[in-house]
Amino acid sequence: MIAPIVSATAQSIALRPYQEACVERVLTRHASCPKGGKALIVLPTGCGKTVVFTEIARRLGLRTLIIAHRQELLQQAADKFRMVDSAAVIGQVGAGRHEYGAPITVASVQTISRPEHLKQVKRFGCQLIIIDECHHSTASGYQAVLDALPEAFVLGVTATPDRLDHQSIERVFGEPIFTASIIDMVEQGYLCDLRAIAIPTAASLDNVHTQAGDFKLDELEVAVDTEDRNNRIVSAYLQHCRGRQALCFSVTVEHAEHLAVAFTTAGIHAAVVSGDTPLEVRKRILHQYERGDIAVVCNCGVLSEGYDAPQTSCVILARPTKSRGLFTQCIGRGTRLAPGKSDCVVLDITDNCLRHRIQPLTLRKVLELPLLDGESVMESKKRQILEQEQEREKEERTTKVSRRTQDLVLNMLDRMAWQRRSGGSYVLEVGEQKHQIYLIPSEEKDGYYSVWAKLAPTFQQQQWLKESTLEWAQQHAEMKARLLQSSAKKLVLVDSTAPWRARPASDRQLYMLRKYKLDFDPAITSGEASDLIGKAKEDEAKNKAGKKAKKAQRVIQKLVRGA
Repeated sequence: MIAPIVSATAQSIALRPYQEACVERVLTRHASCPKGGKALIVLPTGCGKTVVFTEIARRLGLRTLIIAHRQELLQQAADKFRMVDSAAVIGQVGAGRHEYGAPITVASVQTISRPEHLKQVKRFGCQLIIIDECHHSTASGYQAVLDALPEAFVLGVTATPDRLDHQSIERVFGEPIFTASIIDMVEQGYLCDLRAIAIPTAASLDNVHTQAGDFKLDELEVAVDTEDRNNRIVSAYLQHCRGRQALCFSVTVEHAEHLAVAFTTAGIHAAVVSGDTPLEVRKRILHQYERGDIAVVCNCGVLSEGYDAPQTSCVILARPTKSRGLFTQCIGRGTRLAPGKSDCVVLDITDNCLRHRIQPLTLRKVLELPLLDGESVMESKKRQILEQEQEREKEERTTKVSRRTQDLVLNMLDRMAWQRRSGGSYVLEVGEQKHQIYLIPSEEKDGYYSVWAKLAPTFQQQQWLKESTLEWAQQHAEMKARLLQSSAKKLVLVDSTAPWRARPASDRQLYMLRKYKLDFDPAITSGEASDLIGKAKEDEAKNKAGKKAKKAQRVIQKLVRGA
């Protein structure tokens, strides 16, 4: 039986500018071809693909089927719906559950593509199909579902449209209607900076053959799973990334186990997860990793997709690959923003490879950016601007352009000085009075945090936000922190114990809520209204700043090209 799923964490979600643009393009495509139409979105890992497609489904209000190949992805989609619509009725098909007939259904492609389930799909029907990680959608299971619902509008979302078998997903969806690159998102401050460090080894890949477009796994394991190479990886971690939490990607399960032993022998708390790891053990290991109790998780094929761990600030590519998609998915595990996190170091393990026509991928190749060893994406971009400026100065035609280039400030979001505490919590001190704001991890659900504060002079503990994703909890906490930083008089606006917050919302507040088109309860209090209005104003300011920065950047690029 399907029951409405109600959550105390339901809240208004303000989309980032690129997310809003993405949603609008899909809605426009749907309006032009609602039956049998298709659309493809390409967004890097960590840029909110799930938020985008859940918002699209919410705005369209159609009977929706969300398909993915992993249970973690389906759970993420259901969780996002719960956060944007507490009254959403969500059915699940897969993992022993067969809940058809709900307005929103999340389904495992392995289950729903079976003949007996396709009959149920046709019976209940749907007008919108969303395929998460749609680079898998050329497989027969997905096609069986699409054939069963030929009049549904189909939306595909992915971070990596590349496939080793060269089957283009564009034959299913057409060309992407919205695309953003990792570099775009790093420049705009929506992903953390990436810094690649090449780690040469004595291993040789010359005797490893190619199978299905990538290195043959059994031969690759023999070539790279050696004691010397594994110890080289550990020493590189100690030299460049000591104290960072890392995900290490291996060739096989045995390789992951050998790497974990090497890390442990060196005094680094490491663990292994794989497809063979019992579910409860995997949950326990990943929970300990989130809390900071485990430094390195070595894995084989299970954390490259559908796993969010924003605190990851090091990615170790112990598995050579020719797959752009796999490489991008792996580094994407480290690109998410987190409190106190400035960048992510990619330890690029480089082996000798002289005979292969196609070399193993590196960060430089994947991003198509001339990264120097140890240089971050932002440092590379700034270096290129400086080099261009110097070249123009040599030609003596650059006075105006140089001056304007020097004035360019890349649109990086301000970083607040969050400190991580034991147990996985974060604390931020604000102002001369040292107000304290906390992000406290959920005891029930990994990846979710509540926001608490202790405000001077009493430092009485108060809760500001119930459990939400880390991104949203951080955004809410920093909105309050900026109010505190702006003026001591603003303390009364953020103090949840202030008497005015319990009063009914004023006429002015009700007007502002309607102006910003915010959903609210008729019995909303003055404090609740203030929170919603404040968030809307901050999002509006961010959108304006983002548009202004993009405009300035376009002007400068135009001047550079014309110089």
